[in-house]
Amino acid sequence: MSFRNTWFIALLSILTLISTTFNAAVWLEVVDSSHRFLTFQKHDFQYDAVSGTPREVPGSFRGASMVVQSPDDTYPLTNDEIWASIVPPQRGFIRLGPQGTPFAISLYHQLHCINGIRFAYVAARDSLFKRPADREAAFQHVNHCFDVLRHSLLCKADTTLSPVGSYNQTNITRRCRDWAQVREFVDKNHEFWRGIPYASTETNTSASTYHE
Repeated sequence: MSFRNTWFIALLSILTLISTTFNAAVWLEVVDSSHRFLTFQKHDFQYDAVSGTPREVPGSFRGASMVVQSPDDTYPLTNDEIWASIVPPQRGFIRLGPQGTPFAISLYHQLHCINGIRFAYVAARDSLFKRPADREAAFQHVNHCFDVLRHSLLCKADTTLSPVGSYNQTNITRRCRDWAQVREFVDKNHEFWRGIPYASTETNTSASTYHE
């Protein structure tokens, strides 16, 4: 074998080794980034005085899509049990930090409000309120919920386009955050803190803390 062929094979081997090493590094970075994207802070993570209390659920969520169904028969207006299932136990409250400080997640506050408006509407329509005071309390809650939902809709400013004059919007796809992954985080958070009492200085998670 000539010197030139030996030199060429050696050079090719070196380039192959470099390419393999580079590809492996890129693959590991992709895997690591994907892992970071789909994992979350520990439920009792320590947040510091500089960053302050968490403003969002500590983690990243996958994207998702939703095809609008109109009308949507999945949630009949009079089925309280099905509507109650859209919010996790404990109203979707979670606990974060070393003391297990309670937080409400806006998503579930909004869904809770939609359910409250539905309940008041059905109860008023079907004359289910036993006392005027019950009706008044429900309507006060509805007024609060209109404000919550108005603020939420303005904040998100959904720019999805809908054809003008089309009532049937089943072909419209919206880009969303993966709501199932949010629910999974809440369930795991509840399991993590199960049986661990709140610190004596913490606010409890009774209905009164939800500004109903």
